[in-house]
Amino acid sequence: MSFAARASHTVLMSLAIPHVEILSRPKQFRASLKGWIPWVGKGSFALLDQGLFAGANFIANILLARWLPPAEYGAFALAYSVFLLLGVFHNAMFTEPMMVFGPTKYRERFPEYLGILLGGHFALMLPGAALLVAAAFLLGWLYSPAVDRPFLSLAIAAPFMLLLWLVRQAFYARLQPGWAAAGGGLYMLFLPACIYALRAMERLSPVTGFLGMGFGSLGVSLLLLMALIPRWSGAHKNPSVSAVASDHWQYGRWAMATAALAWFPTNIYFVLLPAWVGLGEAGALKALINLAMPVLLSISGLSLLLLPVLSMQFEQGAKQRMNRTLWFVFGLFFLGSGLYFGLLWGLRGAIFQLLYSGRYREFAGWPLVAVGLWPFGQAITAILGSALRALQRPDYVFWSSVGGSAATLLLGIPLAWRLGVGGALVGSVLAFLATGGFMLFFVMRCAHRERRITRI
Repeated sequence: MSFAARASHTVLMSLAIPHVEILSRPKQFRASLKGWIPWVGKGSFALLDQGLFAGANFIANILLARWLPPAEYGAFALAYSVFLLLGVFHNAMFTEPMMVFGPTKYRERFPEYLGILLGGHFALMLPGAALLVAAAFLLGWLYSPAVDRPFLSLAIAAPFMLLLWLVRQAFYARLQPGWAAAGGGLYMLFLPACIYALRAMERLSPVTGFLGMGFGSLGVSLLLLMALIPRWSGAHKNPSVSAVASDHWQYGRWAMATAALAWFPTNIYFVLLPAWVGLGEAGALKALINLAMPVLLSISGLSLLLLPVLSMQFEQGAKQRMNRTLWFVFGLFFLGSGLYFGLLWGLRGAIFQLLYSGRYREFAGWPLVAVGLWPFGQAITAILGSALRALQRPDYVFWSSVGGSAATLLLGIPLAWRLGVGGALVGSVLAFLATGGFMLFFVMRCAHRERRITRI
């Protein structure tokens, strides 16, 4: 076991078992130790998967920001932000409900369940691609003709990029993140190599960048599906398409509304800044956010494992175990965010020179501090959001996102209008804090209601 795993395990046991009980009940301690070791391994694979997948996207974005002119990278960032809007709707209707129902209700029929989800994915990607084509012409007219070509290439690549999202996270629903890590490794090998090859052939552009992402996503997805072995029609149609669609709609209708609100506070600036100050500022905003992406995606990856764990604990009525799990993950995420912030600030000069050849160095002051605070806000919303979803209260997640979007409208957009890139980053941090505050209120409300019911 690695040092990091041993350290995480030590913290976990200190939270889960009082010190006196450890000394007085060694047998119980050893049993608990054996029970937690598999979860430490699964968490390590989840972290590895997100590290590899985040590393591939991080390196690709760094290379694009380094080698493309700022305006072209800004066009890429604008198109990718719109893709994320499509992605959050896809996540709300497919992935997020799968993380709740996959390890519980459909655990025994998961191959058939996954086959239904894959069929739904391809059925909905046709209108999704059509929307991207429409966005290409609309935004090309609003900004410049340089914007429409990346959107047209994204319309081809997006279905395969989202397919990889769905397939990778299916392994988390099965609590098998090791397979997802293998896929992340393959993607890590392909994507940076593709970017390098395109530059060597003098073909690198936002268009070829998106096509490379789509081609790599398709290849990795096909390999992972060989391990999942989905079944396209189960015996006696169990589960049925209508039953799965009903479950996902009942859960996802709140998650879908939440998805649009979750996209708004961090991505609306990619739409507004090009209209106010040009595509180059959108490229600068994306270049700064790139610096926080490794830790942000690591938090998201561990949260994918956290949600099914909390869902099972809630189904089993293990409220105390849920509390211990939440406290442990809070400590782990905040420790990692603090270490990353220190490295980012302490090495800021070398980072801008190494990654961007000195580009965007004018933002290495207080805007970089705002970037360093993003992981703390992400940790708060990811953990508390997972808790509310496990409690099957996506409506509370929705209303929390309403609070974050209100903070963006009242504070974030005015700050971006006045301060540009730095104001957009500060506005995003304020939206994280507002969303997290509402989530904490709703979690405490659920806990108070549960105690009241128990007393009755």
